[in-house]
Amino acid sequence: MPEPSASDRRKAAALKDEVASTLLIDCVELGHDVWFKCQYCGMERTWGRREMLGSKLRVRLAWPLDRIQRAVVCPIRGCGGPMPIIRLMQGGYQDGFDRADATRRRAWLIEALLDAGIMPADVGLAWTPAER
Repeated sequence: MPEPSASDRRKAAALKDEVASTLLIDCVELGHDVWFKCQYCGMERTWGRREMLGSKLRVRLAWPLDRIQRAVVCPIRGCGGPMPIIRLMQGGYQDGFDRADATRRRAWLIEALLDAGIMPADVGLAWTPAER
């Protein structure tokens, strides 16, 4: 099988507009995991809530997924493939509330950010301590 061309790789990595503009913090709020697959070596990786709220990804929480896709490269030594294929998956989180309730979801998100040591304002969320 021949190696995919550059245009084939761009097509494979293309994100739908609504996914491309989704912020990483929105993925946390909506309970999505972000799945990556390297187009060069096939390595797969998933970012769940723990990784997204971890110290390495905190600076990227306010980034849209299309920017993250351009910034992330394959971590396999010697591969370094750019522009991975990205898909959103529903995470298996059991938070005990209906994610369709926007008010409850926002309160949970602020609480999760504060528990992780992240100020909501640092990721673009306007809030007051009274909301906690």
